Amino acid sequence: MTRSLFCEEKMLDTAIRAAREAGQTLVNLFRQPHQVHSKGLRDISTEADLAAEQIVMDMIRADCPDARFCSEETANGPLAEGDGPVWYIDPLDGTTNYARGLPMWCVSIAMAQGGVVQCGVVYDPLTDDLFAAQRGQGSTHNGSPLRVSDRATLDQATILVDWPRNQTLRERNARMVARLAALVDSVRSRGCAAQTLCCVAAGWAEAYFQYTLQPWDVAAGVLILEEAGGHVTDLQGRPWSLQQPDWLCTNGHIHAALLALDPLHA
Repeated sequence: MTRSLFCEEKMLDTAIRAAREAGQTLVNLFRQPHQVHSKGLRDISTEADLAAEQIVMDMIRADCPDARFCSEETANGPLAEGDGPVWYIDPLDGTTNYARGLPMWCVSIAMAQGGVVQCGVVYDPLTDDLFAAQRGQGSTHNGSPLRVSDRATLDQATILVDWPRNQTLRERNARMVARLAALVDSVRSRGCAAQTLCCVAAGWAEAYFQYTLQPWDVAAGVLILEEAGGHVTDLQGRPWSLQQPDWLCTNGHIHAALLALDPLHA
């Protein structure tokens, strides 16, 4: 058996085990004093991010020796497509929440082959909520099948948003939220992209949009959402790519209505 074939067959199990192990370490460190490092405007990391990332990478390497990584804390930048597996890791999605003691954060792990995401896992260790998907085999929440909601109009919809770090995009986001507030049932912000995508996949909300996400933020969540019947594009309605910054992720029923709102892509 080749290394790549071994990875292909064991990838989801490896991701689940790594997410659980890293999650336990994060729980052990949660609400303790943290070493907070600034990476830029409104962008931080902690010692917990690095500890969780090391656990995930070590466990993946043990099962998949030819793995390449695109991870938030040791990002390699865009990776050339090839036959080997590429693992997209956000060891602590929601670092600001975590550092402030807010219980909204998770571990996100995905594996892609040839630029196509093959499996994804998002794990919230505080609630023991495990979201998982393998391409073509559906997605699950704690082992039960996931399905997006069937709400088909904006006035029924809960829309999830997060706030870009960039000031110009943040102001655009604020205009969109102001527009949406009068049209939808509710607007919420969680500060944890991977977990938020899973909320749409589970039918707990109808849509999520963001202007500035990285591949490790979305790789697992978009697969989980699509396997649950959701629809994902950029904010112009074009097919998605892991390298794009802007994302519209919905239950499919309200996708066109959101794209029609000018501030979304103005």
